[in-house]
Formats: sequence, structure tokens, C-alpha cells
Amino acid sequence: MKPTEKQKEIYKKLAPIIGVEPKVIKYGDDSGENAIFIMECPDPTDKDVIFYSTIGLSDFSIGNEKYELMFAGYADNDKIGNILSTSAFFCIKDHWKVSPGTVFETLVEMYYKDLEMKHIYFSNPYLWEDKLEDFEVQNEKISFLLGIAISDAELEFRKNNSAEALEALFEEKEIDIFDMNRKSVL
Repeated sequence: MKPTEKQKEIYKKLAPIIGVEPKVIKYGDDSGENAIFIMECPDPTDKDVIFYSTIGLSDFSIGNEKYELMFAGYADNDKIGNILSTSAFFCIKDHWKVSPGTVFETLVEMYYKDLEMKHIYFSNPYLWEDKLEDFEVQNEKISFLLGIAISDAELEFRKNNSAEALEALFEEKEIDIFDMNRKSVL
């Protein structure tokens, strides 16, 4: 699988927005039938933080939207690309719906069995929100979602409250979204 012209254009437009020294890695599913590209960029201000984004999920409609998924984490968490690609494969192959406030349960746990963070919560990408707001490629609007690792207790809070309430709690507690090893706020 080689990148399409659309995927190349997404890369060229997205790379300078999210980081420096971007590289793209192709991830395949277990069957070998599907692949997705993941771009990795070190944070320009902190080389210990890596930003990740799918390149090509937007080839598939999710509801009425075209999405690319993003994640950010410390460089020592070497499975974030796997988590992001698995999230994309669930959308592509199993038609999982994703939008702001959605949680993909047990995705972190698939790769990090011993962490308190077990699930992925998807939010608007506030780290780059103003730069990604009107992102278009080949006359198609592409929306971005930022994945944040959450705990079982935070998942339960989300199930019993709104997405806005969970995000307000995260803001109040000033969580470090880059830290997959962080302690639950609940």
C-alpha cells in the first residue's frame, strides 16, 4: 500500500501544524488485509513528547464526517502508534463511530496491561484547535479528534455525566494528557 495523493496532501498540510521532524509509519492489522499510516512528530518545544496522527482514516466516512485521529504522549510510551492504528481499524473494519465525547473501551489495556489508564476518550484537539478548524484537503473538510487515555473510574464518570463534565474535571485537576502512567483523578 502506497500513500494516495490525498494522504500525501494531508501529511504535507498537517506535519507543520503539529510538530517537527515528522515521520510516517505504516501499521497493518492482524490479518494483513488493512493498513493505516501514522505520522509521528516530536513536539517542537519538548522532545520528550511525541504527537501522532492517522493519515488516511478520512478516506472512510464515519457518520457524515471525515476524521483523522490524534494522540500525544511521552516518547517512552512506544505503543501509542499501535493504539491509534487499532482505533482506526475499529472505525474502518467494524464501523465503530467516533465523535467528540466517544470512548473506545479497553484500547489502552490491549497494549499496556498494568496501567491505570485503560480506555481512550476522544475530544476536540484543543492543542491545535485554531489551526485545524478549517482543515480541507481536495475540497473535503477533515475533522480531528484527540485521544486521551482514561481510567475505569473516569469512564464511569463519563457514562454518568456529560463529556463536558469530564473535560471540565480534567481541566480542574490539570491532568497531564501526555502521561499514560498518570493516576486517575477519581
